[in-house]
Amino acid sequence: MPNDDVFLALANPVRRRLLELLADGPQTAGGLAGKFELSRPAVAEHLQVLRRNGLVRDEPIGRERYYHLTPEPLADVGDWLHPFERFWRDRLRILTDLIEEDPVHDTETATISVDQFIAAPPAKVWRALTTPELHARWWAPGDIAATLGHRFHLEMPGWGSIGCEVTEVEPERRFVYTFNENWKLTWRLVPEGGGTRLFLDHSGFDLDDHRGRDAFARMGPGWRDTVLPRLAGLVPQLPD
Repeated sequence: MPNDDVFLALANPVRRRLLELLADGPQTAGGLAGKFELSRPAVAEHLQVLRRNGLVRDEPIGRERYYHLTPEPLADVGDWLHPFERFWRDRLRILTDLIEEDPVHDTETATISVDQFIAAPPAKVWRALTTPELHARWWAPGDIAATLGHRFHLEMPGWGSIGCEVTEVEPERRFVYTFNENWKLTWRLVPEGGGTRLFLDHSGFDLDDHRGRDAFARMGPGWRDTVLPRLAGLVPQLPD
């Protein structure tokens, strides 16, 4: 039976995804980190857990350190799981019969999650999120306001005027509003040292629709690489 620590290492979805990526060949920690919406130190910590449990090995090549998949512990897990395959096949056959008898379509939705450190206190970040003239400088013009139930519009290039409605307000902590008919933006502000860790969840992407999939693929990098860094550059310059 495999070591319990191997199962604990595999229980984390980030570590399972790292193993899937390494199955395609050796990669650097930086290359792997670029495929997650996590900080590089966080990905490096997951790699160290995998290394300690013998699931990966690292190899220094020049100035880089490459990680390789070590398949032996996974083979042990597969051998241990093999007797359960018949159990799951029977259960899946029953599930398939039920679905065919009463088909139900569930829309699969996805969420873009991004976090950005801003070298300014939450009060300044809150102003930039909720003041129309500041909001226009880092994202889009519109009559946004931190008032529960407030309906407003954001003027989005290529999209036009998008209707929004504020659904949650906790000053300097949490700001939530709908964005078009399906999406929701959830902003969370957490003090961190002398600054603020800003978390964004952009939810409601319909992955069963090609336009939803395209928007999901396009807007993740847009938030992470352009919009939130622009906000992080603006806020520290604002007057107290």
